[in-house]
Parts: sequence; C-alpha cells; structure tokens
Amino acid sequence: MRKLIAFILAFIAFGALATETISLKEIKPGMKGFGLTVVQGLEISRFEVEVVDVLDEPGERNDFIVVRVFGEAIQRSGGIAQGMSGSPVYFEDKLAGALSRAATWALDREKPLGLVTPIESMLQLLPELGEEEIPVPEDQNLRALGIERVILAGAPPKEVPSGALVAWPISVPLVASGLSSRALRLLEEGVDLGRLDHPILGLLPPWHRRLPGFSELGFTKILSAPAGQGRESLGFQPGAPVGVALSLGDFTIGALGTVTLVEDEKILAFGHPFLFSGPCRYFLTGAAILDTVAAMDVSYKFGTLTELRGGVFVDRWPGIAGRTDRRPLPIEARFTVAGEATGKFQVQLVDEPRLSPLLFYVAGVEAVDATLNRIGPGTARVKYTINGRGLPRPFTRENVVLSTSDLAVYIPWEAALVLDVLAYNEFRDPLLTAVELEAEVSKGFSAVEILDLRTDRSSYQPGEAIQFTVEVRTWRGETRTLEGAIRVPRDLDTPYVELRAYGGPRLREKGEPAPTLKGLEDLLDYIEGIPTYDTLTVELFAVDPISQLMGEAWLYGVDSVSQRFPGSVVYGEVSLILPIGG
Repeated sequence: MRKLIAFILAFIAFGALATETISLKEIKPGMKGFGLTVVQGLEISRFEVEVVDVLDEPGERNDFIVVRVFGEAIQRSGGIAQGMSGSPVYFEDKLAGALSRAATWALDREKPLGLVTPIESMLQLLPELGEEEIPVPEDQNLRALGIERVILAGAPPKEVPSGALVAWPISVPLVASGLSSRALRLLEEGVDLGRLDHPILGLLPPWHRRLPGFSELGFTKILSAPAGQGRESLGFQPGAPVGVALSLGDFTIGALGTVTLVEDEKILAFGHPFLFSGPCRYFLTGAAILDTVAAMDVSYKFGTLTELRGGVFVDRWPGIAGRTDRRPLPIEARFTVAGEATGKFQVQLVDEPRLSPLLFYVAGVEAVDATLNRIGPGTARVKYTINGRGLPRPFTRENVVLSTSDLAVYIPWEAALVLDVLAYNEFRDPLLTAVELEAEVSKGFSAVEILDLRTDRSSYQPGEAIQFTVEVRTWRGETRTLEGAIRVPRDLDTPYVELRAYGGPRLREKGEPAPTLKGLEDLLDYIEGIPTYDTLTVELFAVDPISQLMGEAWLYGVDSVSQRFPGSVVYGEVSLILPIGG
C-alpha cells in the first residue's frame, strides 16, 4: 500500500504521463523486451533484454529488475558500457525503467547481466541511499543460478564471492574539451588549499583544507573530447544521449548518459545519481556519441557535450531529473592574461559549492597555460572581482604572486580560496553571478628581500617611539634602507615587545582572538584588510599577560606600519626582542 501511494503521488507530480509504463509488480522472469541507446552517431540502437529475476524489497531503494542484455548493440559496445546508464528498457512496449548497473557472477561472466531501476522509483526520485547487500528470498529464480545475495558495489569487483551477484553503477563518462592533460589531472586529483600559508585559511573549518577532485567523488577518469558546439545531436527522446555540464564555454566539463523518459518539458535520465547532490543546478545539454569503445577493463561511450538545452535540478538515488523550459543561473567566469602574451577566456560554471571553486581554479590555470604556452617561473600581478546577488557589494582585490617553477598554479589560487570561503560562509548564500580575473605576467622575478632590522636603542619605556631602519634588496639589484617609527602604547604592561619586519600576510598569533564577523560585509572587510604579497610590514607585538601565568609567551599585535612595493613580492622576516621598562 505504501508503494502504491508513493507511485500515485509521483504520478500526480509529473502529470498524466503520455508514456505508458509497466510497474514492477507486472514484471515476471522470462519476459522479453528491449532497450534503446546510441552506440555511435545519431542512430538510436535497439538491444534485447530478458528478465532473469525481480528484486522487490520493502521500500523502493533496493528494487531492481535483473536482466540479461544481448544483441548487436551490446556486442559492438563490448558489454554494458559507461554512458548507457539511463537507457530505457521496455516490456510489452511499456517503459519499465532505466538500465543503471552492470553485474557479474562467479559461474558465468560471458553473458552480460544488468540491473534496471524501476520507473516508479525514478518518478519519485527519493533521496535514499541503497543498502550494500540485498538477500535473495528462497523462492526467487536467482537461487536456481546459485545466487544467494546481491551486492551493490561501487565498482567492478576483482573477485566475485561465491553465491553472490555483484552489481555496480554504470558510471557516466566524464568528458572535457579545451583542457590540457595537466588541467584534467587537477580535476581528478583536486587542489590543496594550503598551498600557501594564508590567514584566509583560518576562515575555513580545519577539516576543509582541499578542494576534492572528481576521483574523490567516485569518477575514475576524465576523457578529453573535441568541442561540441555546432556539432549535430539528437533531440531528447528515450534512448538518445544526454549531457550534464558543470562548465560551458572555452572549457567544457560534464558527463554523458542516456535519456530514459521525456514528458513535455521534463526529462529523466541515468537511473542512478550523478553527484548525489539532491537539489542541484547543473546545465542540461545535448550530447553527441562519436563511438563506443569496447575496452578491456570497462567499455565506455566516447562523445562530447553540445548546446545548452535546460537545467538539471534533481540528482538523487534513482536518477537525475531536468527541464528544458528552465536554465540555472550560471557563474560567469572571465579570465584575461596579458604580458608575455595575451589571452581571453570565458566559462560558465555551475553554482555548486562542492565544485565551483575547483572548476574556477582549474579554468584559471588552463587560461594561463594556454596563453603563455609554457610552464615555468615568473611574476604576475593579479586582480579579481567577485559579484553575487547575495553579496552586499562587489568584492575586488589586487595581489602579486611569484614562483620559481610553476607560476600558473598560484595565479587563480587566492580567488579560488575566497570563492570557497564565500560558498561555505555562515551568513547567507552569496548567489554568485560573476568572477573576473586579470593577470599581468612577466617571465622574470620581481621581488624584494628583507635583509635586516635595526632600532635606535636596545630598550624602551611605555609611550616612547621606536625608531627603526629596515634594509631590503631587490632581486639581483640594489640594497636600500627604509626608515620609520612605531610607538609603544603608554598603558602597555609587558616585559618586552617584539618588533618584526615581514613580507605579505601573516598567520594569527596564539595571543590573538579570531576575527569577530557579524555578517558578509564584515567578512569581505576582513579579507580586504589582509596584507598582500607586495606589502612590507613592521609590526609591534606584546606578550599576552595571561599566557605568562601559564609559563608561556603568547604574542598579539599592538600596532603596525606598512609600505607596498607594487608588482614585487616581499619576502623574508627579521625580528628583534626589545625590553620594556628596563
């Protein structure tokens, strides 16, 4: 009764279906039917399907139709290939569901078996994760094959346990165009946010120190594909290819699958989750299948994403659902690289906190690599602006970065870090709309090293001014001195102070509290106030009196003066301990 009510609710939600369906209860072992998919080009191919058994468990999350698939399309594909997920399966010319998992069992590996997600589950799109193992009742036909249980694995098994049918999702192939092998590797492996010590890292929780790559999301490889814009592709219909894009434009990244059901402007596909995000805002695109590769390990469809056709707004256990009459608002990312060479790139990114900062970072590295046509050292002035409907104002920041080995990986790093902070801020959704990054690159090194720090005296009284001299040297250039003064506060109660000269930002000292942020405006102000890498700062630190009671010496900043060297990275650190009141 519970299943019947859920199906009725799903039927009402989707309206009166024009496509006739067959329920799981009507499926019987031995029934023969067919499925639809594209193996190559614009032709939808038919493959044959025979029901081996029906797994009808309590609830819907572990309900599957176990089928044997065969025919010319399966032979050409080398079995059930990646990209076939979502292929509609019909019995009695009625839609039964979507091919969603490949399977194997110990006694027979030659005849491909697969699992079909019932159409009832796909219509409901319940956000439930399946159990790892499903027992097979005594009276089911799988028992006659020596199968006592079905194991839902994440990938093809190296060994199949005795008495088990092991099934795994037919992974959707991830494809990318316009990206180099290095950019693809970054997408797969992710990015360490702690590449440089930076105060902005303190705004993230300690367990969030990297942008996870697609390998951590369950994808084994990303295929480099030709650009799909202008390429002919089928309209959405059962069995036709479908694309789910995460970025569009000069750099395109997304996944290929198969359409299960089209009902007016609504589309169901895949038969299993993509990223399992629940509510989502992905781009729905057409897709062109160039060929199906019958590989030794896992066969897969090789294709490309074509034009934008709508949006995917549901990504749950039974599949994905999209609409052709609505498009998600993108994050417009624009990159301008100048100096050694000039290049301009534009990409539309999905607004997805788990992915947008990584996609932006990888696109930024690719923009620099493609413009410079080299990987190596250099210096870059960087300016980036972030806009969002949920931000109190546009956020703009300028900085300079330098590398002796690989400049490109540092150019978009801080902007991606700020995007990550905004995506997970505790106040409200920034509803990002645009990020623009400009980089002016030079091949040489523009840097200033801090060599020495001197003061006019060796000790001071509260209220007195400390006259200091900082000696610096430009990269392979001249040495110069800078003079300044900083005053010891009159009410300062500390046995000594530390006078420190350093370049760029610094991390928070133990004696300093975390910043007090009451809203997004405070958050933006705090980030804007962090010294840039072209800044030389002379700062006075005092000892926290409470820490002295514990036998430690925690410092906190009292006052500072700074000077910028536009376009040059300031590095090095020199400090002096100066007694107070001695």
